[in-house]
Amino acid sequence: MKKAALLLLFLCLSNSYALSASAETENWCGKYVEQDGRGYIQLARNDFGIGSSDCSLAGYSKRATESGTANIELEFTRNRSTVGKWRKFNNHLIEVRGKFSNGSIIGTRFIRDMGV
Repeated sequence: MKKAALLLLFLCLSNSYALSASAETENWCGKYVEQDGRGYIQLARNDFGIGSSDCSLAGYSKRATESGTANIELEFTRNRSTVGKWRKFNNHLIEVRGKFSNGSIIGTRFIRDMGV
C-alpha cells in the first residue's frame, strides 16, 4: 500500500512538471498597468495561449476591440527586474517575452516600448 501511494505521488509530480514545462516562450503585446504594487499587461483575449504576432498600436487596438482585454500579471525575478523599474512604462504599449503559466507571464523580459 505504501509503495502504491509513493508511486502515485511520483506519477502526479512528474505529470505536473511535464505540464508546466510544456509552456512555450512567446512574445506578448499589451498595455502595461500597475495596481497594488504589481505589474500587469492588458492583453487582447485573442492572444491567450498563442502570444501576440503583430505588436503594433493598430494591431493591438484591433485585437483588443474585437475580443476585449484582460489584465495578466507579469512575474518578475529579482535578477531580471523589479516592478519599480517598470513604472516608467505605465499606460504604454509594450512588448515582452515570457511563458504563460498559471494565469500569469513568468520569466518576463522586456522587448520594446511603443509609447502611449
